[in-house]
Amino acid sequence: MTDDWLRRCVADEDVFLKDLWRSRPAVLRPDEPPVEVLSVADVEHLLDHGLLKVPYIGLVQKDAHLPSSRFCRPRVVLGEVQGDYADGQDVRALIRDEQATVLLRYVDQWHQGVRALARGLGGRLGRQVEAFFFLTPPGTQGRPVHRDDADVLAIQISGTKRWRVHGGPADGNWVPEREDGDVGEPLLDTVLRPGEVLYIPRGFAHSARSVGDEPSAHLSLTIREVATANLYALAQALLTDGTELPGRPLDDDALHAAAEELLTGARSMLEMLTPEALIEYTRSAMRQDA
Repeated sequence: MTDDWLRRCVADEDVFLKDLWRSRPAVLRPDEPPVEVLSVADVEHLLDHGLLKVPYIGLVQKDAHLPSSRFCRPRVVLGEVQGDYADGQDVRALIRDEQATVLLRYVDQWHQGVRALARGLGGRLGRQVEAFFFLTPPGTQGRPVHRDDADVLAIQISGTKRWRVHGGPADGNWVPEREDGDVGEPLLDTVLRPGEVLYIPRGFAHSARSVGDEPSAHLSLTIREVATANLYALAQALLTDGTELPGRPLDDDALHAAAEELLTGARSMLEMLTPEALIEYTRSAMRQDA
């Protein structure tokens, strides 16, 4: 079962990859959604254990991130004062009194079950996958309308959440941030229920609000894609790979020789490098960094 994470998230892989991927949002209803990988009870235990720390945990409201000083208490570790460990009582008080949303960041880096899900999905799609968990009090909105620099699979764990997904950016010069302008009518306006999965294509503006009498918990799997800056960085690394040059040539002749060797190696690499290879190298490097 765990070897087929993509099917467990999207149900029909062919329909997802051919009809939905990068083109339109949709609600998916897989037979075996991976809701068991991280439950609200698991998060409650994590809060009680006292090892959750900033930036892996944050508290957010629609228009603000709460300062960590409001939910972290100092403790002494190896004789040094540490101030970034979350206190479970303070977190619960802010959820109760100020309707703050709990945001667990990069869960794939520190939770075994979520790591297996993210890596399995990333291996199937050939891209870096990161995971974020949201616990939102009833009737509240944790984040404003925004665009993510990733395709998103939002797995509803418990409770219900109303999502509005709008269109994508007009061109390739967009930035992933809150959207204060007119995003147009929603392409999809739906209430997500436990076990359902929402797919949001990269860059499509969206917002969500918890509805009903219970908190909403969902796990967002963000599927990262290569950006131009990633291509630049990887190309630079490839063009200089294996070239051992003196750090500070002593005279003009040595400087000229270093420049010639650098250009010769770069031309040789460029003759072999294709756009497809550069993209795949970059995707692979991003996954290794995850």
